[in-house]
Amino acid sequence: MSKIAMRFVTIVILALLALPVAAAPLEVLTRDGGPIAGPALAHGQSFSQETGQAVTVRTRPFDALYGEIMMGFVTGQVPADLLIFPADWLPDFAAYLQPVPEALVQGPLVQGIHPAYRDGLMRWRGQWMAVTLDGDLHMGAYRLDLFEDPETRADYLAKTGTPLAPPQTWQDYTRIATFFVGRSGPEGQPLAGTLEASASNGQRLWSLFSHAAAYTAHPDHPGHFFFDPETMTPEIDNPAWQRALSDYLAAVATGVDESGPLASHGVRTAFAAGQGAMALDWSDIGVLATDPKASTVADKVGFFPLPGADQVWNPQTQSWDRLAAPQSVPFLAFGGWIAAVPRGAQQPQTAWDFIAYMAAPERAARDVMSGASGFNPYRLSQLDDATGWAALMGPRAAQNYLRVLRESLNAPHAAQDLRLPGYPAYMEALDARIGKVLAKEMTPEEALHEAAAEWDRITDRLGRTSQRRHYREAMGLEEAQP
Repeated sequence: MSKIAMRFVTIVILALLALPVAAAPLEVLTRDGGPIAGPALAHGQSFSQETGQAVTVRTRPFDALYGEIMMGFVTGQVPADLLIFPADWLPDFAAYLQPVPEALVQGPLVQGIHPAYRDGLMRWRGQWMAVTLDGDLHMGAYRLDLFEDPETRADYLAKTGTPLAPPQTWQDYTRIATFFVGRSGPEGQPLAGTLEASASNGQRLWSLFSHAAAYTAHPDHPGHFFFDPETMTPEIDNPAWQRALSDYLAAVATGVDESGPLASHGVRTAFAAGQGAMALDWSDIGVLATDPKASTVADKVGFFPLPGADQVWNPQTQSWDRLAAPQSVPFLAFGGWIAAVPRGAQQPQTAWDFIAYMAAPERAARDVMSGASGFNPYRLSQLDDATGWAALMGPRAAQNYLRVLRESLNAPHAAQDLRLPGYPAYMEALDARIGKVLAKEMTPEEALHEAAAEWDRITDRLGRTSQRRHYREAMGLEEAQP
């Protein structure tokens, strides 16, 4: 090759080396389907357009997501640059994650998250490990047109001796649900008394937990929701849980037989179709049930906090204590979805930038007001946006909806979901037994005793001492130890 040709080749190579190298796509891993993955895809596209940074969203079925993430961690294969997963999985994943940058923690984006979701769900062992994108809790919905109908109210008073009103206690809830079974709504179709999740892998455990919260929240003995915080003996087979399971089964029995067992999404769609007098679900139900395009009862919906109880189980005396007034115990069912960055991520700073982009208040507000996003209100500004919610669901429904959310999140005794290493194993053990109860293959008492025995074995396998420390920290009974 001539010197001129060699010089030309050298110039070409140097020119190519001088060209900017396109950054590799930022890889996001989360669950499949429209909810949760939908916002990640939409925001990933706009983030790419605004910054030039490509974003690839990879999804897995919910049942496979935990396993794929954990398998990547234990084999040293980083699952993705950014993970969006349920807050209850943080105890298992925290050791493999990068802490949230201090500037992000101290900035308005994180400080604007409601403390119930920020302080309780974004930290593990005293460190900030994730950023909340979604706030989950259970609430009740009811048909205003049925509860305010004079003839229905008179009939209810005659049959029960009490005025018809949103339930204050679980006893009220069961009585109202039983009253409405078999009655027809204005649309002419038979009504379910109430609608709750009962399908396998359909979020039914969180309905049971919502029933149990008030019965287990003794003011003098905090932290006894799932375990004895001193011994880590499971509490899920005590009389409080037996009563909760009895209430839950009574509620499910007032459902609509034709539709079969309902998953959570089925609960809210059935209620929006006018099939139930009441429903128990996540706050998604507020957006769907008041949407004229998706609901036949859009202008006829009210909301109530989880019912309470005037009796609470005393774990020390092993007896029921009567309270001066019914105590409602809100339950942060599932907690919500959080975003985190693994150690070893190829583009950690870009991942944190994208998390901040997704969680920016203006985008987050649009997400939580969309029935398709799967994200529910979690920022203080979202709970104060009376104008925005009124435009979405009407002034009366919006006022009622926000009141229930605020009361639930600001309650000093709101119950947290189970947060422990091994969380999926504990949940699977209990869910399998509840399924046998619903299939009439096992009595409620047998199911709870079997599940408690399995929980004991799981705790022993994972280490009772460390599980006790983790449980006490999660229940706020002692300071978190890094």
